[in-house]
Amino acid sequence: MATVAVEQNHQVNRITEEDIKIILASYNRTNEEMIIESYSVHSASEKMLGFLAEYWKVKVLLSDRKVLYFFIKAISRSNAAKANMVKEMRLFEKESFFYTVIKENIENIVPGLKPWAPRLITALNDAIVFEDLNATQYKLRNKFERFDMAHTLEALKTLARLHASSIVYEEKKSKQTMGEYKGLNYEFEKSLDKGGYHISSEWFCQCMTGALEAIKFLSKYDDTEINLIESRWRDVWSTALTLSDFSPQRRNVICHRDLWNNNLMFHYSEDEEKRLEPDDCLLVDFQAVRYQQPAGDVMLLLCCNLDPKFREKNIEMFLEFYYEELGKILNNYNVEIYEILSKEEFLASAEEQRLWGLVVCACLIPQFWLGDDQTTEIFSDNAQFDEILSKNKGQFIKKMMENSSNYKQKVMEIFEEIVDRYCMPAK
Repeated sequence: MATVAVEQNHQVNRITEEDIKIILASYNRTNEEMIIESYSVHSASEKMLGFLAEYWKVKVLLSDRKVLYFFIKAISRSNAAKANMVKEMRLFEKESFFYTVIKENIENIVPGLKPWAPRLITALNDAIVFEDLNATQYKLRNKFERFDMAHTLEALKTLARLHASSIVYEEKKSKQTMGEYKGLNYEFEKSLDKGGYHISSEWFCQCMTGALEAIKFLSKYDDTEINLIESRWRDVWSTALTLSDFSPQRRNVICHRDLWNNNLMFHYSEDEEKRLEPDDCLLVDFQAVRYQQPAGDVMLLLCCNLDPKFREKNIEMFLEFYYEELGKILNNYNVEIYEILSKEEFLASAEEQRLWGLVVCACLIPQFWLGDDQTTEIFSDNAQFDEILSKNKGQFIKKMMENSSNYKQKVMEIFEEIVDRYCMPAK
């Protein structure tokens, strides 16, 4: 590989010429000669794609006129509060290990499964490099447009592939070791930790107390009901956390656990009437990955991305669809789903895991149900980011609700669903 002829990198000290060479060396699995004509680096978007990292795009022009595109996720250098949170929770380290070790190990033993995530190219210092999904026509949906039937089914198919991959991996490893293999959690327990989802986490506590503050001041409940809610609130949220732990009674899988809109990308094709319909979905951002019941991911996906009324109207069908899809994939690898997880067990698990899905949605929706300009302005500022996510999230939520009836409606409907299902007496 020859040296760069022309450099067009305007992000000083972010991605260097040496980094470009490392990226191409990792990308070039056939060891063909690659001569770089030029390269450029720019921000992946004018809006914020996520809350804890910086995102960059790299375009490399080779001497044979071939153009390569890469996507980079990096620890923030412009926002110390973001960088500190990522480092304290070990999110970057966790995601990098997941891609370079756990995912690679699974793919080596489970060949031929349709991808459920982008291809990792390489890991740099404080940055991870992926294939650029936009270059292969994958797109994010508008976060204010809840998933319809077609998008939900494509997302569930992809989730089934992710979960099936770890089941098949464990079944094959168990056969190879004559039943001695103890599972992915035992093999990689240190890298499949709770992340920010534990009761002593400042971030989680702010999510919990911030939601309660909003309910106390801006919800439909009277004083007696508020006292009851307040007395039960911490126990409800603590119970949600226990649902994300390893279950000794039911089958566990590698779960994504961060399935809000910007972490699912869709590919589209035209139907007979020339309308674009989703025909594939890939998951990105595995910084919250953990080993738990698959229904936890399913319910999180449905709670975070569907209108609640649409979700409840179709939830039985969605659960049936996911379970059947998981069974089909396992059957392709000679694994019988009923020996892994019966339908009755899965449906019971899904009802239990609804609380996990709602609580995670309650943690995330106050940040993502904001306009792009507003999100960028608020969360790009170091002081505001730290204040909102680590010190006083309740004040932020109340302010946003007072300024926007739409924000109040969408956020409060999740808060109130938690209250009505888990804090109030059964009717």
